[in-house]
Amino acid sequence: MENRAAGAVKDEWRRRMAEVRDRLSQAERDRMSAKLCALLESGALSPLRRELGRPLGVCAYAPFRSEASPLPLVEACLNAGDRVYATRMRTDGEGLELRELGELSVWVPGKWGVPEPDPQRTSLIEATAVLDIVLVPGIAFNATGGRLGYGGGYYDRLYAERRRETQGRTLWIGFAYSAQIIEEALPSEAHDLELDGLATDEGIVWFGRRDS
Repeated sequence: MENRAAGAVKDEWRRRMAEVRDRLSQAERDRMSAKLCALLESGALSPLRRELGRPLGVCAYAPFRSEASPLPLVEACLNAGDRVYATRMRTDGEGLELRELGELSVWVPGKWGVPEPDPQRTSLIEATAVLDIVLVPGIAFNATGGRLGYGGGYYDRLYAERRRETQGRTLWIGFAYSAQIIEEALPSEAHDLELDGLATDEGIVWFGRRDS
């Protein structure tokens, strides 16, 4: 969780950037999300499938409010034979669990109304399951790998857990509209996850980081 001083700065950024994102029309969101997904498929997922010689393990999410939607990419991954996962709040409320999706229409409202995989129609994956790519939502990003989340630290904890529990390389990629990218430095703390890349409707930026 955030300390008080950092939290106040981040809350102001969240307010400002939520307004930027919310001003996008639904048509603009749909267009940019489709372009974002196509760029990520051609620029990251397809090359990685060829490099590894197998289907991928991909973690995504369903969009909430005005978030960029990865659902076109989820559909493409399912059609390509990838194993696709999505995050769901754990019953203790302290972190995220990953559930495997077999189809697109498996979402139910979770905490705060955030779409989550239906536990009755999806299976919980093992902590050591291969996870090649995680799509990371957020409210704001910058071109040096900074990310501003929603304040709960859920993806930060998932990042820490996955680094402890697996030996494979995972790419953590921010997923956002280009309108969410700012030039200023974003406030950060030691526990914040480190992005390997940032995908927007204008392309992919890589930061040269890899899980160990």
